Amino acid sequence: MTTDNTSVKQGAKQAIERAIGATNVSDVVEGRAVDGVFPKVVATPNSVDELASVMRSAHQSGLAVAPWGGGTRIDLGNAISRLDVVVDLTCLNDVVQHNAADLTVTVEAGITLSDLRRTLAAHGQFLALDAAMPDEATIGGILASGAGGPLKWQHGSPRDLVIGMKVVQADGRVVKSGGQVVKNVSGYDMAKLHIGSIGTLGVIAEVSFKLTPLPRQESTILAAFDSAQAGHSTAMAIFNSDVMPLSLTAFDANANRLGEVVDVQGASFLAIRLGGRPRTLARFERETLKLCNHGGPLSVEKIDGVNAGDLWRKLTDFGWRRDLRPAITARVAVLPTRVVDVAGDIGETEELDVAVVSQTGYGMSQVCWFGDPNAAPGLARKVLERARDAVRKLEGTLIVERCPVETKADFDVWDDGGGPMKIMRGLKEQYDPRGIINPGRFIGRI
Repeated sequence: MTTDNTSVKQGAKQAIERAIGATNVSDVVEGRAVDGVFPKVVATPNSVDELASVMRSAHQSGLAVAPWGGGTRIDLGNAISRLDVVVDLTCLNDVVQHNAADLTVTVEAGITLSDLRRTLAAHGQFLALDAAMPDEATIGGILASGAGGPLKWQHGSPRDLVIGMKVVQADGRVVKSGGQVVKNVSGYDMAKLHIGSIGTLGVIAEVSFKLTPLPRQESTILAAFDSAQAGHSTAMAIFNSDVMPLSLTAFDANANRLGEVVDVQGASFLAIRLGGRPRTLARFERETLKLCNHGGPLSVEKIDGVNAGDLWRKLTDFGWRRDLRPAITARVAVLPTRVVDVAGDIGETEELDVAVVSQTGYGMSQVCWFGDPNAAPGLARKVLERARDAVRKLEGTLIVERCPVETKADFDVWDDGGGPMKIMRGLKEQYDPRGIINPGRFIGRI
């Protein structure tokens, strides 16, 4: 390390130490790189007030900041242009208030999804939010990344579940929006700005959610088909029926093989998660089995209990497990009727295998390419350009969630913002005029 770098590092550390004390600041940065860029220091605030002090100090000193929860989706976004301080939010992990009678909860952003689930389950309630690696993924990170899972179809996206939020802005000001009641009409719904913005407009500190009672009973129907079209036709039949699944997920043979999801043969698979009171669930099961069998499946079975939980965990974690990381991951959104075309139009390359897990109910697919992205010069970029062109022909969008860092140098991982870019830049200038939070990572490299 050069003398200049050492002085910059010491300056950053001293600035943050003045804000929250030396015990909460470390210059051990191993495992904290963002796209290969290491911070000078890691700050770990223990309260919202300390988080505000960190941001205020960083703003005054012009230090670039990256918020960090569980780190499960830290690859998301364009390459960061500079980085001085990683702000570790995992100590902000309290349940601030749980009003079981009103089905609302307020939590700090660093609590993991699994911990929150356990707290709510004790009261017969759950947050209808699922994300990969829930033991590590934090509520703040899930919202900041805009991550949505299989439950989104019936219960809505993360933005539909949030009723209030506390955010620490770039200059350290703490801003509240919404509240702790479901029918909240106070002020502008500013929380929506921060969902999916990977922290570029402010650091999420606390969130209030509306909750759902746990289903009395659950079961899962698994059907295997000899073609993607057969599976998709069955999914659309269920989509248009009176059945109301909690989740409707399709996955191909590559996803099943690589993710070791189920020990069943087939070219395409359909998993339908059902829940409700016993009589309602029995009716849903009968109708779903009838529709699946009408689709000419290779096999159909009902899965309960631990086996069903294991299946959904594998599907939700696919593409994010640390022991099964794809070279490239993309989030593709199309109309539900066009989901079947995603894999076919994107296709495989000679160098990479493609695997697809689709949430047919709302048209979102996770497309993963496995193999060596450097097997041929510019391979990753060629794959992504072809994929994005194919998705645009389907009138959809493609966001790259993981790819080689060098690919990000001249390829915007976010789909074209078009007209809204002027608005986005205006928001960034208003909320973070010095550009210190995740600089360069969001759409248009703002």
